[in-house]
Amino acid sequence: MINKIIYINSVDSEEVSGQGSFERNFISFIASLPSDVDVKVFTTNPKKNLIKKKYISLKLNKKSVISYFIYQINIFYYLFKEINNNYSIYMRLAPYNLSPFIIAKIFNLNVTIRSGPVYQNLSSYNKVNNLFLLQIFKLILNYFYKNAQNIIVVTEKIKEIIISDFNLKPSKIHVISNPINNSIFDGQVSKANLKKKLNINNEVKIIGFVGDIYKDQGVQHIFQALKIIKLKHQICKIKIVVVGSGSYLNKCKMIVDELELTKHVIFTGRVKPTEVFQYISIFDICLAPFTKSDYIIKGSSALKILEYLYCNKPVITIDVKEYRFIKDKSFGYLYEIDNLNDLAEKILLALNDENIIDSKTYVKKYYSKKKTFSKYLNIITNNHEVN
Repeated sequence: MINKIIYINSVDSEEVSGQGSFERNFISFIASLPSDVDVKVFTTNPKKNLIKKKYISLKLNKKSVISYFIYQINIFYYLFKEINNNYSIYMRLAPYNLSPFIIAKIFNLNVTIRSGPVYQNLSSYNKVNNLFLLQIFKLILNYFYKNAQNIIVVTEKIKEIIISDFNLKPSKIHVISNPINNSIFDGQVSKANLKKKLNINNEVKIIGFVGDIYKDQGVQHIFQALKIIKLKHQICKIKIVVVGSGSYLNKCKMIVDELELTKHVIFTGRVKPTEVFQYISIFDICLAPFTKSDYIIKGSSALKILEYLYCNKPVITIDVKEYRFIKDKSFGYLYEIDNLNDLAEKILLALNDENIIDSKTYVKKYYSKKKTFSKYLNIITNNHEVN
């Protein structure tokens, strides 16, 4: 039996990190599948070199209403041509993907969607201030969720929220953590050259953070915890290296200045995804802070934690069920969310911990692209034995 899948991608799969990275890696995975899986890809990405199987590029300007309607007509047309072939449809939940739901409803096709806490993001972060529009969005989302046979989310928290907000059956929602793109985390690194570039000598302990910098990420907690440590201990041989950029970067720099920690903190700004591995390689411990307000909305399935662990670096992050394995496997330390004193204590413990960890093997076993995307394939093709 040939499994037939139509994959609809409405994000830029040329991006190396974030959602684009996921989409590109998934396309690469399905391109490598054996002949018993027939895949057609519809994408807004203009490049056609990602997959050798049928790959149809459709234009979509997300800021243009006219472009939106043209895209809907094009998707409807191409899907209508395929209805007799009994394909299953997989796509990321987005307002751009209305036509697939309509045609799947008419012709009774299976639809699997990948979803985040869309409604919570719109309401909790005030992205839609008009209550009437917010209810319209909720009705549209309800239509999407009700008419999808399967929904894939990355955390149990998102599953709980969607069930609560839309009264869905738990059995149709599947939790699959994000995979790590380990292809950019292998290779040789000149640690000495990078430390020289950052003006850090070998006696200094390096506390590292990698990722987008926004308020609810909680990056500011790192500096506040360091201030607590500074008041009690000598920290002349500690440096914090923050790799990344974002809407809260300038505010973080102001906080560092106000806390009189300028000499201890280095902001690299945004770097190439292929350079992230180099920075992680010089870190002694890696931090992944989160705020309670952010965790309540969507839980946590941070790729940065897997990237840290793939590099065999001890991790300090929040004490929640998603990351209990870090404590259980002795891969690092967990602190009470939003508790700066506890974070400071765990940083000191990690700095004094000389144990060498082997977390790379664990990450490769449980969070590889092949293992994760195979779970997706099982769900899309209605084989729900996901392990």
